[in-house]
Amino acid sequence: MHIAVIGGGAAGFAAAIAAAQAGARVTVLERNAKPLKKLGVTGNGRGNLMNTGKPVYFGDSAFAEAVLGRLNVKELTAFFTSLGVPLREEGEALLYPASLQAASVQQAFLLRAGQLSIDIRCLARVMRITPQPGGFAVSGMQGSGPDSKRMTEEPFLLHADKVIVACGGAAYPVHGTDGTAYGLLTELGHRLTPVFPALCALTVAKKELQGLKGQRVRARLWLEDSAGHTVRQSDGEALFADDAVSGIVAMQLARFVEAGMTLCLDLRGELNLPGDSLPFVKSLADARSSLPAAELFTGAFSTPVSRLILRQAGVKDLSAPIASLGAGMLRALAQTIACVRMPVLGTRGFDAAQVTAGGIETGDFNPATMESRLVPGLYAAGEMLNVDGDCGGFNLMFAFASGLLAGAAAGEA
Repeated sequence: MHIAVIGGGAAGFAAAIAAAQAGARVTVLERNAKPLKKLGVTGNGRGNLMNTGKPVYFGDSAFAEAVLGRLNVKELTAFFTSLGVPLREEGEALLYPASLQAASVQQAFLLRAGQLSIDIRCLARVMRITPQPGGFAVSGMQGSGPDSKRMTEEPFLLHADKVIVACGGAAYPVHGTDGTAYGLLTELGHRLTPVFPALCALTVAKKELQGLKGQRVRARLWLEDSAGHTVRQSDGEALFADDAVSGIVAMQLARFVEAGMTLCLDLRGELNLPGDSLPFVKSLADARSSLPAAELFTGAFSTPVSRLILRQAGVKDLSAPIASLGAGMLRALAQTIACVRMPVLGTRGFDAAQVTAGGIETGDFNPATMESRLVPGLYAAGEMLNVDGDCGGFNLMFAFASGLLAGAAAGEA
C-alpha cells in the first residue's frame, strides 16, 4: 500500500505517521524547501498545540466536533507522548510542549518520520490528482537547487494507491499556503466555500490611532454593525499599530468583520474597575482641579491612551484646567473609557492572517475517516477544510486529529 500525502504541515505529518504506523509506504510531497514550516512559528514559537477547554470552531463546527469526538485531547496527548513530546498546560487551558519550543515538536515529527522510513520530498509542487484504476496519479513540478528562490523545476509523476490532501488554506502565503491547493479537490468535484482571513489585525484609519503605535491595553473589544448591534466580543490584551488594532483579543474578531462595522473598546480593565468609571473620573478631577486637562489620567493610563480618551470625549484644549471640565464632560469621559469607538476599515488580509476561514466543504467527507464521499481513496485533513477555530490551539488540534484519522483510515490494507 503506497500513500501520497500532499502537504508537509501539521495535518500532513500526523497523517503520514498514522499511515506508516498502520503499515503503509508513505511519500510526503511538500512545496516548501523544508517541512513543518508553519508549525515552527505557532504560539509565537512556543507551540500552542491544543486547548483543553470547550471547543470553539466556525465554518462546519459540527464536523470539527465529530472529528474531535473520535480523537479527543486525551488521545491526542497520548499521540504526542508516543513521539517523545510531553505537554504542559499554561494559562487558560492552553497545551504546549513541555519545552515551550515549537521547534522540539518539529524535530520529534521528523525523527518519527525517519524511523518509519517516510519519504519526504520537498520543493514538490503538486498540480493535479488523477484517479486511475486501483489508485491515483499525482503530477506536478519537482524543484532542485540551492533554495526555493533559485531553483529549476522538472515534471514528476507519482503513482499511489491512496492520496491524503493536507495543504493548508490561504493564510500566511509566505509559509507556502496560498490557496492554490484548493483546486486539487475542486477539480475532482468538491465544492469550495468562499475563503477569507481569520485571526488577523483589524485595520482602522490612522487618525484614530494617532500616537498609539506600540501601546498595549487590557480591554473588552466588540464589533457593532451599522444598526448598533453587538456582533461579537472578546476580552484580552489589545495592541495598537499605526493603522490597526491587533493582539489575540482583536484577531478573534476578524472573521466577523463586514462593511460599516465599528470596533468598540472598553478600557475599564486597565483601571480594574468592573462597574461605572464616573466616580473614579470625578475623584481624579477633584484631586487635580488646577492641573491641565492633559494630566487628568496621568498614572491611570499611558499618555497616548489618555490623549485618545480625551480626544474622543471631545476635550478640545488640553491646556485648560481640569476644573473647567463640566459635569457633562466628566460623564462623557467616563462613557468613553467604557466605549472607545473606531470605524473598522477591514482586516490585514491573508498575508498576515494566522488562519483561513472557509475552505473545502466538509459535507462530502466522512468525519470518522476523512475519506471523500465522492472519490474513494481520497482523503483531506486540516485547514483546507471549512473549519477554523479561535486562538488557543484549536486550529492545530483539528489539524492533528483530522490528519491522524485520515492516515489511520488510509493505511488500512
